[in-house]
Amino acid sequence: MESELVSGFMTEHSAVIFVFFFLAEYASIVLMCILTSLLFLGGYLYDNNIISYIIQNLNSYVNVSGFLSYPLIQGLLSGISIGLKSSIMIFTFI
Repeated sequence: MESELVSGFMTEHSAVIFVFFFLAEYASIVLMCILTSLLFLGGYLYDNNIISYIIQNLNSYVNVSGFLSYPLIQGLLSGISIGLKSSIMIFTFI
């Protein structure tokens, strides 16, 4: 009875248990946003029109015409794409 008067449910979920409770809640938010971006926003695919526009503007300064043919760069762009889409979803959700 006194525990409800002191601080409600916070008394029961104090310290490490409380941290794990909220960590699991935010982990589920991140997981759902990643799944949403994979299923509905195209996942790791990126828009080639935007990339080609950036390459055309950078080509006047540095020669980067064959830069996208490297698998490491393609993987990096795919990772940035899904990370950006998931971050937008997380921002919208929270």
